[in-house]
Amino acid sequence: MEPLNTIGELVHLIDTKYKKQNAFNYQNFEGGWDSISSEEFVRQIKYLALGLQTLGLKKGEMVGLLAASSPRWTIADIAIMIAGGVTVPLFGNISEENFEFEIQQTNLNYIFVTGDEQWEMFSHHKDAFDNVITLYDEKVDHKAFSFSEIVEQGRALDEKDPHRYQSLLDAIKPDDLATIVYTSGSTGVPKGAMLTHQNLISLLHQDPFQWNEDDCYLSVLPLAHIFARSVNFIMITWGIPIYYIRDIKTVGEVCKNLHPTILVVVPRILEKIYAKLSAKVDEAGFLKRAIGHWAFDLAADENDNSLYKKIMHPVADKIVYSAIREALGGKLRVVISGGAPLNPHLYHFFLDIGVPLFEGWGLTEAATVTCNRINDIKIGSVGVPFEGMQVKTSPDGEILVKGGLVMQGYYKNEEETKAAFTEDGWLRTGDKGHVDEQGHVVIEGRLKELFKTSTGEYIAPVPIEQELCKVPLIDMAMVVAEGKKFASVLLFPDFEVLKGLKRAQSKEGLSDEEFLNGEFIKNEMNKLFEGLNLHLNHWEEIHGYKFISTPPTVEGGELTPTMKIRRSFVLRKYGELIDKIYVEEAA
Repeated sequence: MEPLNTIGELVHLIDTKYKKQNAFNYQNFEGGWDSISSEEFVRQIKYLALGLQTLGLKKGEMVGLLAASSPRWTIADIAIMIAGGVTVPLFGNISEENFEFEIQQTNLNYIFVTGDEQWEMFSHHKDAFDNVITLYDEKVDHKAFSFSEIVEQGRALDEKDPHRYQSLLDAIKPDDLATIVYTSGSTGVPKGAMLTHQNLISLLHQDPFQWNEDDCYLSVLPLAHIFARSVNFIMITWGIPIYYIRDIKTVGEVCKNLHPTILVVVPRILEKIYAKLSAKVDEAGFLKRAIGHWAFDLAADENDNSLYKKIMHPVADKIVYSAIREALGGKLRVVISGGAPLNPHLYHFFLDIGVPLFEGWGLTEAATVTCNRINDIKIGSVGVPFEGMQVKTSPDGEILVKGGLVMQGYYKNEEETKAAFTEDGWLRTGDKGHVDEQGHVVIEGRLKELFKTSTGEYIAPVPIEQELCKVPLIDMAMVVAEGKKFASVLLFPDFEVLKGLKRAQSKEGLSDEEFLNGEFIKNEMNKLFEGLNLHLNHWEEIHGYKFISTPPTVEGGELTPTMKIRRSFVLRKYGELIDKIYVEEAA
C-alpha cells in the first residue's frame, strides 16, 4: 500500500476500495450488534463535515469530543479534521480541574457529547460552549443540536454547493494541525501534544501483522487514548471490521460470542485475565485444581528447552491451554499490549499457552514507535522501530526518537516544548533503556521513576511492582522509597480474590480491612516478601507494606484515564498511612 498523507486521503481510500456492510459495529442495549456500512460511514463523514461548516467552524478551530468509543466517535473525529477543525478528545472521568484546564486552554466552542458520565461532566461546564452536538441524538436537558440534524444541514449544503466538500479535502495539508491529545496528567498539569495529519497517518500503510479483510477487531480501549485511536485508524485503512465494546467488563463474554482475531489491550487487562484464571483454578475441585496448578506452573517455567516441558506441554495444551484460548474466542491471532510496561513473566505465560501476544511502545507525543511482530518476538523488549522512526539513547540512557509520528510540540507551552526536544531535534521520551544488538528496544523504566533512598541508593520500582502483581490477591502495587531509609509498598487488593479467600478461611463475617490486617494475610505476606527479597539487592528489599481497602479509580484520583497509577497523588492521599509504615518499622 502507498503511504497516505492526510485524513482526507484515508477517507478516499475507504470510499474507493472497501464495500463492507459490517465495517463499523456497536453493541445495542439488547446485547446484539448494529452495523454501519463503509459507504454509510463515508457518507456521514462528508455530511457531518459540511454540517460543521454550516455551524461556522473555521480552519484551525478546536472541537471537543467527549464520548465513549463508537462508530460515531470515529465519524465525528474524521469529520472534524476534514472540516478544517482540530479534534480535542476528552475523558469524562478526569478531574474537574484537568477538564476545565483543557477546555479553557483550547478555547473550545464546539463539542460532541454522549453518555451519562460524559453529560455529567459537561453539565458542570456547559456555559463554556456555544455549539453542543449530541452524538447519538439523545434527548438532554441542555440546548444542543442532534447529530442527525447537523448531518441533514450538511446534506442540504452539498446539494446547494456540490464542490464544497472537495474544496475541503483539497485544502488539507500533511502538516496541518489535526488533533491535540492531552497527556494523562500522572504528574502535574496536563500537556496538549499537537499532532498533524502526517503524525496520525504516516504509519497506516505498514503491514507488520499481515492484516487482511477476514480479520475482526474488537475495540476495548477508549479512543481518546492515542494508542487506541492509532490502531483504530490502522483497522480502517486495511478494511478490517471494527466492533466497539460497550462495557470493558464484558470483554470475556464478548470474545466468546464474537470470536475476534485482533485485540488491543493495556497490561492491566492481561493482569485481570490472569488473576481471574488463577482464581478459577484455586476454586475448582481437587482434581481440576491440581491439574490447573500443574499446567500454570508449566507455562510459567521459562526453560522452554527442558525435555520435561517439551514432552508435557502438548498434554497441558490439550486439557488446559486450549480451553483458555476458547474462552477468548478461539481465533485470536494478534493481541497487542501497550500503554504501560508488560511484566515479562506474564508475557511469557500468555505466549506459552498459545495467545499470540505482541508488546509495543509509544507515547502521546509520538503514538506507536515500536512493536514486536510476527516471527520477531523478544520477551523483555518492545520490538523494533516502525519504518520511518529512528530510536537512539542519550549518554544518560534516555530513549530518544525522531520521525513522522513525533508531535509538533505542546500547545501554548513553549517552555515544555523546548524541554521535550534535544538541540538537534530528537524527542526526549522520559524512558530509560537501550537498543540491543538485534535492534530491539528495551525499556528499563521511567527516568523519573528511579527512587533515591535517604542512604543514596537508587531503586527501580516497576520490576518490583510487576513481581508483586503476579500474586492473585494483589491488583496493583506502588513502591515507596524516595527519600526513605528503606523501600515499602502500598498494595491494592483484587476484591474478587479477597472475597474468595475470606470464604475459604471462613472469615466472611470480617470486613475487608479486618481480614487484610489479620494473622492469615500477615503470614502469607511475610512469606511473599521473604521470597521476593531474596532476589533483590539489599537496598531494594521491601521492609514494610500497607493494604488499601478501597479500589484505585480514575474518579478517586489514583489512576490516570489510561489506568496508570498517579504516584504523586497516591503519595499525598495516603501520606499518613505511609508514615505509619516507617513508624511501625522503627518501633
